[in-house]
Amino acid sequence: MADDAPNILSPGTRVPPAVAGDVPERLRRRYFTDEKGGPGLGFYVDATVRTAAFRDRGRELLAPRADPNVIRDMVAIAQHRDWSIVSVRGAPDFRRESWLAAAAAGLEVRGYSPTERDLQDLTRRLEARARQRQRDQPDPSVALARRRVETEPGPQSRLKIVETVVRARVANPDAQARILTAARERLANWLDHGAHFDDLDVGRHRAGHRERRR
Repeated sequence: MADDAPNILSPGTRVPPAVAGDVPERLRRRYFTDEKGGPGLGFYVDATVRTAAFRDRGRELLAPRADPNVIRDMVAIAQHRDWSIVSVRGAPDFRRESWLAAAAAGLEVRGYSPTERDLQDLTRRLEARARQRQRDQPDPSVALARRRVETEPGPQSRLKIVETVVRARVANPDAQARILTAARERLANWLDHGAHFDDLDVGRHRAGHRERRR
């Protein structure tokens, strides 16, 4: 029995012919595929399920449901195939979710007129994506400080590294002062107990200090 897939994502303008199965590598690794059950190539989330998450007909991507995760993958395929404008057809919830995913990816969408709440939803998704990207990309000054660990051994250079990280991540001057004071006291305590920073990192000194206390 063929999959029921009334929901369609397709290019909104003339584009070069696409080959079914031409998808980003991460999606190739995620899904199982075969040509059974309906038109085009079926993409399955599990090797045992009977219904495809979506089907690929080259110029059309068809989905039986408005699954946000599947729709995001369909939009990723559209981007992979250079569909800068996409057309959406089908159930209202599918067209809405497709508009949100495609608009968030920077694509123009035809076939759905967003409401005011849709626009608010899109804004929140973009903000969440920006926050995630910021978390994934460390502060350049912190990365530089970490590289200096390998090139500038010694207690004073270690303290400078701590200062760089603290000033990059802590905005409040009073909080900066408290943290740096504690760091200086901890460094002095390590030195008092015979720690050396010429060829060891801080974590190993902590372990060594615990061994000496035993």
